[in-house]
Amino acid sequence: MRWLERYVRWLVGHAWVVLLAVAVATAGVASGLRQLRTDFSFEASLPEGHPYVAIDKQIRSEFGGRRTMIVAVVPRDGGEIWRPEVLEIVREVTLDALRLPDVMSHAVVSLAAPSVRHVEDRDGEIRVDYLMRDVPRTPEAIAALRARLESDPQLRGLLVTPDQRAALVFVDFWDGPPAWELADRVDAMVERHRGRGVDVWLTGEPMFARSDLGQSALMARRIPITFLVIALMLLLSFRNLQGMLIPMLTATLSCVWALGLMGHTGIVIDSWNVATPILLIAVAAAHSAQMLKRYVEEVRRLGDNRAAVVASTVVMGPVMIAAGVTAALGFASLALFGVRSIANLGLSCAYGIGSAVLLEMTFIPALRAVLPAPRRQPADGGPTQRLLSLLGDVVLARRGRAVLIATGLALALGAAGATRIRTFGPTREYVPADSDARLHLDAIERHFQGTVTMTVLYAGEPGSAKTVPFLQHMAALQAELERDQLVLRTSSLADLAKILHRTFASEAPDPYRVPDDQELLAQLLFLGDSPAFERFTDRAQSEGLLVAYLRDDDSARVGPLVRRAERWLAANPPPAGVRVELAGGMGPIVLAINEHTTWGKILNMIVVLAVIYAVSSLIMRSPAVGAYVVVPIVVTVFLLFGSLGWTGTRLDMGSATVIAMAAGIGADYAIYFLFRLREERRRLGDDAAAVRATLATSGRAILFVAASIGAGFAVIAFSPYLGMRLFGTLMPAAMALASLASLTLLPVLVLRRQPRFLAGEAAAPASEVAASAPARAS
Repeated sequence: MRWLERYVRWLVGHAWVVLLAVAVATAGVASGLRQLRTDFSFEASLPEGHPYVAIDKQIRSEFGGRRTMIVAVVPRDGGEIWRPEVLEIVREVTLDALRLPDVMSHAVVSLAAPSVRHVEDRDGEIRVDYLMRDVPRTPEAIAALRARLESDPQLRGLLVTPDQRAALVFVDFWDGPPAWELADRVDAMVERHRGRGVDVWLTGEPMFARSDLGQSALMARRIPITFLVIALMLLLSFRNLQGMLIPMLTATLSCVWALGLMGHTGIVIDSWNVATPILLIAVAAAHSAQMLKRYVEEVRRLGDNRAAVVASTVVMGPVMIAAGVTAALGFASLALFGVRSIANLGLSCAYGIGSAVLLEMTFIPALRAVLPAPRRQPADGGPTQRLLSLLGDVVLARRGRAVLIATGLALALGAAGATRIRTFGPTREYVPADSDARLHLDAIERHFQGTVTMTVLYAGEPGSAKTVPFLQHMAALQAELERDQLVLRTSSLADLAKILHRTFASEAPDPYRVPDDQELLAQLLFLGDSPAFERFTDRAQSEGLLVAYLRDDDSARVGPLVRRAERWLAANPPPAGVRVELAGGMGPIVLAINEHTTWGKILNMIVVLAVIYAVSSLIMRSPAVGAYVVVPIVVTVFLLFGSLGWTGTRLDMGSATVIAMAAGIGADYAIYFLFRLREERRRLGDDAAAVRATLATSGRAILFVAASIGAGFAVIAFSPYLGMRLFGTLMPAAMALASLASLTLLPVLVLRRQPRFLAGEAAAPASEVAASAPARAS
């Protein structure tokens, strides 16, 4: 490490030049903050290569569906909607919706919508007219409107809920504005109607997007609190201002560099990486605290500030680089995941961790060289030292048999918990029960449960959608889907053909069906042509849309429904030249996110562990030691999975992401411990003495760091949002488990196996390093 000594001596000797250079570099990197922007698009969370996502995108570009909002007009007195004053509000809401920017006019559906038509036979002629052209004012006219609605199976229970106590208006938008902005538009649109004897409730993806925006804003407000909590923990640990200020300065600059690099490279702040500053504050402060702990030791031993800077940086630099590179590469591997928001999270964290390492190897040694050594040093005794001494006794007693037994029991308990893991669940669990999104959704679902959609696209040659085989196959698939308890109802182009046939052949034994005669079907579709067709077919009539309304988006239920449809299609292939695309809509999209991202996250954990193993093995020049590094992480991850089962926390994108992040952070403890254990083993030549010395030094720092990170993340545990609570509970648990495993299980395994890593080439004595350092500053 002679080159490292020469490098650090140069830093110390040119401290002010280094500080100025870092200040200039910071200004350059920070200029990227001007280019930083936010994007809370739902699209960023979708797995780009998943077929459901591709199908949904195709359907949405032609027919809409993703940005649909459901507006429910509900009389406050609990009565039915069949009265002029309520129907008038439905009409006004419909007309207001048609005037909204970016609205898909043909996808505005209600009793009063122009795209909703009623088919009837007038003197032997098929006539298509508005379902409700004008608001009926008399009981007889209202009864006639109600009869028209009830006679249409496609509309019955959709425009007015089965209990007759809510009228629904469906509003859809083209791609463009952020989803949360659409929720604001509709909310503002209906506000004037809420004081007219009705409640107006809203639901749909834009409402949940607005809730995500609120979560991100709350997360941002918790960042200063996290900063203060970690600063306080460091002050309590090191008992001097330098011990608090320097690590927090590293954390602050790392965040600035990370955000600046995000701006320069076009990475946006989204609902996932909005938590990046909290993570970086914790991780950067942790690395700095490890360095500071060793610096304090060297100040005590050498009594010279600059010599202590050189000695501590030379000894700890390679360790910190190893830990930092391992964590940064682990997070950077998320960029290969295929989900833009996860890639943004991984790269943002990698930028920050890499920045922290660079600053610790440039700025911080130079800063310490120009500052006086802290006069007040942390005491060696106290509860922390007693705990570490107890851990040393347990590790060394009977070669750590108690540690191995306790680990085995914990793993058995974790395995039992893992068998109880609940996979997936409705997305509403991530939204606070008292939020607008949940309150509105719950109010609507008291009357109408089909707020989630699954869409199926039929595609063929131009004109295919008007053929008998095309529509009969679509109708048969509808019937199969409706056999599933998850499906409330379905709608499709085939329904329009059925209505027309029933109107034409009302005396037939089975009039509500797709006719078998192609010529008759063509005539019916020609005579019944209306704007209603635009919701279900394109202008070339080569495509047809089938919409299933689902009772919820729980992937544990949506998955079997999609599999059922796939099996049915395999047994009942569509007509020649026609393909059926399964499946779009929010139900399958959530399924795609969970299937790809949740299980992919587990795969990503394996990749992270592989990266940690490879980097550790390379830096330590020992494949066996790389395995020792990952053991505490594997144990931690396994126990976290077990905790999901025992606590009833579901395994999904949120929990899997937190556990994967914990795996990347937890490697630091093992790396720092092993390096220090090797150093003490070489210095003392005795296993027991080396373990106790390592626990008293690096072990103490590990406890400080784990406590600081855990406390920092615990700040967001008290949140109404499930996603934030997962961060605030699983991350502190991961830090506690990873640090405990590194301080107990790791030394037991190392002492039992005695890897050659412990007896490798000795490092340069600290006294030799100190002797070659520049003279102490005045």
